[in-house]
Formats: sequence, C-alpha cells, structure tokens
Amino acid sequence: AEKPGYTLSEKVVGETFDKIFKDAKGRIIVTSFASLINRIQQVIDSAVKYNRKIAVAGRSMVNNIERATNLGYLKAPQGLIVDIKRVNNLPDNEVVILCTGSQGEEYSALVRMANGDHRQIKIKYGDTVVVSASPIPGNEKSIYGTIDSLFKEGANVVYGKDVDVHVSGHGGREDLRDLIN
Repeated sequence: AEKPGYTLSEKVVGETFDKIFKDAKGRIIVTSFASLINRIQQVIDSAVKYNRKIAVAGRSMVNNIERATNLGYLKAPQGLIVDIKRVNNLPDNEVVILCTGSQGEEYSALVRMANGDHRQIKIKYGDTVVVSASPIPGNEKSIYGTIDSLFKEGANVVYGKDVDVHVSGHGGREDLRDLIN
C-alpha cells in the first residue's frame, strides 16, 4: 500500500451527502460508479431523509439498481425512484438524478448533460452536481473537462479530495497492517 494511514469510512460519505442534500436549493445530480451499490444506497437514504425523488440516468446505473434491488441489496421505498421522463414535472428541490459519468466517459449521462446533449436533462443554474468518485489515472482530462462544462452551465459542482464525497475502496498502510496482524 502506497497510501499511509487508514482509509476513511463510507460513513463519512453518507454524512457529507446529508449536508449537501440539506443545503441544496435546486436539483441534486450525483454521479458515481454504477457498481458501487453501497454508495447508491447512501444517495437513496439521503433522498428519503430530505423528501426527494430519484431519477436514474445511464444504462449501467439503471441495470445495476434494478438487479441490486431485486436481489435485496438496495432498499428504496415504493415510489421513490421515478422515470427520468417525469423528473422535469417535479419541483427542483424535490429531485435527485443518479447517473453514470464519474470518469468523464464520452457517452455517459453526465457528460451528455454537461454538453447539452442529454434528451431529458439540461443542466440549470443552481443545480448541485456531486462527483462521488476519484479520477482513474488517464481519465483526468475528460473528467475535468466535464466539470468545467458543468460550471459554465451554472451548476455548483462538488468534487475532489477536499470534500468527503468519495472514499477509496483500497486499504491504506495501517489498514493492511491491522489485517495482517
């Protein structure tokens, strides 16, 4: 392990989500890895707590949420997740959009939103976009290009190491020392 110390707990991310959801006045758009089911559950939990509906954008996100729900790994109250086509009929302060695109993938939902190419969702001034992932080496240019486009559209973008919206899935040196001991 090259990283010293311990890796932060996922609990920190949930606490940060709660603060973001509490403070956001408009829509909240969260992007993360579609396979990170626990992170998706944290978004669900915050949405429930702050009375927001969730719309899902991105094929892998839609598929993984459906599978994880059917297998009992995700718990969401009936009616929480709404069709993406319906989201524009809801008040902005009642909306969360959970989408693919945390790595700036060219045809992902977030990138299409940032570029104005998404069929259902256009970025609005006052949207809060949470990038709940760290850049995979080699993806930095496309990620930061997407973030730049989101800022240009008027979104408040929450990302990076200075905010606890993502923790690594990899143990630090002390985590591995404890495991070995």
